[in-house]
Amino acid sequence: MTVLVEMGRQRAMWLKLLVAFVLWMVFAFSFLQSITITVAWWKGELAAGAWEWLWIGLLPVWVFVFFRYYSIFRPGCHACLPPEDHSSARHDQPRGME
Repeated sequence: MTVLVEMGRQRAMWLKLLVAFVLWMVFAFSFLQSITITVAWWKGELAAGAWEWLWIGLLPVWVFVFFRYYSIFRPGCHACLPPEDHSSARHDQPRGME
């Protein structure tokens, strides 16, 4: 019975990873599509219809989502901080400062 429970947990984990990957790909495609259409409209190469205005209007939303959840500027991101057990301060002094 425990083997079946463990297999169910693994399946749920893989399903969660697959959904996260698909959502990331949809976000990336939408972000790039919005940028492409907005730049073409800005340059005057594209007459914006209803669908184009949708992509142009979604660009600030995608930028917000990127900075809020995926960039190094998101709240709580510790990617650029030194590890807790190591100090980033220099232990040696420049010459003449001893």
